[in-house]
Amino acid sequence: MTGMKNRRTSDGGTSSRLQALCAFLGLIVTLAAIVVLARSAFAHQSPPDLSVRTEAPRPVASGWAVEVRVLNKGDMTAAAVEIEGESEGERAQASLDYVPGRGEKRATLVFSSSAKPQARVRVMGWSDP
Repeated sequence: MTGMKNRRTSDGGTSSRLQALCAFLGLIVTLAAIVVLARSAFAHQSPPDLSVRTEAPRPVASGWAVEVRVLNKGDMTAAAVEIEGESEGERAQASLDYVPGRGEKRATLVFSSSAKPQARVRVMGWSDP
């Protein structure tokens, strides 16, 4: 009978230590989340800073496709991003729903010319989300 009481006590002690460890880990995770949220709430965020990079043109059924990467070096998201490309008097346009802060998005411009285009591409504008 005394063996049963000792086993119950030792199980209760192990369970109690495990609960304390879990509570401590929960406290650490909660405090870390609060710190991260507070830093992002009070940190100065830079506005969108968009730049464009083009990939090599590739032939498609309707002419040539030029893949465009729009990079955002700012912290804030740019919404409704308008892109325009021009090659030999022909213009192509695309729009992106958004480009995240410190991120990038891709779009494709299609030119109908038979010659491989030397496209000049620019961002025409965007809005705040």
